[in-house]
Amino acid sequence: MDKTEEQSRDEVWKMFDQISFRYDLINHLLSFGADLYWRRQLIRHLPRGENIRLLDLATGTGDQLITIVKKAKQVQTALGLDLSQEMIRVGQRKIIDKPYAHQITLMEGDATDISLSNEAVDCVTISFGIRNVTDVDKCLGECFRVLAPCGRLMILEFSLPKNRLIRGFHIAYLRYVLPYVAGWISRNMAAYKYLNKTVETFPYGETFCEKIKRAGFYRVKAYPMTFGVATLYVGEKVPCGIDL
Repeated sequence: MDKTEEQSRDEVWKMFDQISFRYDLINHLLSFGADLYWRRQLIRHLPRGENIRLLDLATGTGDQLITIVKKAKQVQTALGLDLSQEMIRVGQRKIIDKPYAHQITLMEGDATDISLSNEAVDCVTISFGIRNVTDVDKCLGECFRVLAPCGRLMILEFSLPKNRLIRGFHIAYLRYVLPYVAGWISRNMAAYKYLNKTVETFPYGETFCEKIKRAGFYRVKAYPMTFGVATLYVGEKVPCGIDL
């Protein structure tokens, strides 16, 4: 990562503050609702058992965390961390007076410096946020540290389709449609020009699986969705005898 790209990632949370008020709407519109489907698919890979303690990093407005708590009864508590204060505020407003509000905590926090003790949670999720952290390897190391033995890491992130034709159309959409439509809705085109660049440059597929393995995780698998536009990565802290 060059210095310019690293500096832009350092500033990304300020951009998220600026677009927080329309963030959910833009996600749904520009993915044609597919983001809702992707988040639900993640739930199928949650750890088995009861009283699961879950940590959602780069939680944004809490969409992934809220979807999990509503659908997965085995999740007892869910903590969402994000560096954007405005995103957290939007998320907190979303859960007020909801029947599951007592299970969820949303607070400011850094995915590369998690303020939890070792082995504090059973599952860590990151949805569409890993590509924005300043140090991906450090983030993965922190995920490994806070996970209990047999804990599970699940990362949902944008990727590029393998099919050349589909990939070409998708890249054109990222470059020439998404920034302008999202910029018009959010009144911040620069934020979405930055975000489309991170999608194109972030490692995906087997390359990213290898990075997760180097952090110490076992049984790492990639599950491409919607022609490979998004990919779910799943790994375990130690081999637990359960086939993913």
